[in-house]
Amino acid sequence: MKSIPNEILDTPVTGVNLKPGTLRQQVNETPTVLVFLRHFG
Repeated sequence: MKSIPNEILDTPVTGVNLKPGTLRQQVNETPTVLVFLRHFG
């Protein structure tokens, strides 16, 4: 299992059904599976 670097966790994120803030605020301190999708449209 890999950890997400702190500089990524502290990056602001926006998106559908996300609360305002950083990635760290989205996942809290609980174990979380993240899936990153890229749209080429």
